Amino acid sequence: MAPGKSGEDPELVLHDKAGALLMLNKEERILLKEFLLMVRNSGNVKTYITKKLGAKYVQIGEELLKSMGGP
Repeated sequence: MAPGKSGEDPELVLHDKAGALLMLNKEERILLKEFLLMVRNSGNVKTYITKKLGAKYVQIGEELLKSMGGP
């Protein structure tokens, strides 16, 4: 089936640092979405990510959450 048809639950396709495709199943997407919501709602976690990876990664997380249908 082609992605985007009603009633379908296509897997989320991501790329890792090496460019390899990563596919997440429904349970993995649910978990990732919850992690992203926790990060967004925690100033301490955002500060940690900013120090560890850089501010752009907080924005990447926000964009990923939006693409996953997050609030």
